[in-house]
Amino acid sequence: MSLLVISLVILRMRRTIPVAAANITLCDVDSSELCVVTFGTDLLDNMIINFQLPDADYPMFRVRAANRGNINDYPCEVVTAVSTSVYCSGARTPLGEYIDIEIYAIKGDALIARGRFVVSALVRITPPVELAVTLTPTPETTFTNLTGTPPIP
Repeated sequence: MSLLVISLVILRMRRTIPVAAANITLCDVDSSELCVVTFGTDLLDNMIINFQLPDADYPMFRVRAANRGNINDYPCEVVTAVSTSVYCSGARTPLGEYIDIEIYAIKGDALIARGRFVVSALVRITPPVELAVTLTPTPETTFTNLTGTPPIP
């Protein structure tokens, strides 16, 4: 009986011991762990963080990012054309400032990775053509009104 109790205690202790979160880095040529590909902005000036997954079976996650004492959640989506690419969007961090990123698994809400980055550049990310807003010319929006110069005949 005491062996059973000891076994149960040991099993319970194993479940409560926190697993150390992995460190996230910028991706390099041989990245085999979760890494950041780039920081960018979308048309609404949200910051986009693009991650590369080690494999397509990596658990889905969300990002919690901190800058200047503000903590923001960034929901994430898998890029359908590339199953090892995930992008997350949220509040923009100014250029030249640090952003502290924590990655939480959706299932179980466990911290699985963290990292600190300086946002030194932001790539302008545009949506796919089918999602882009197009300007339909009207009598009020002629070439001359948009550019200030008349078209060359």
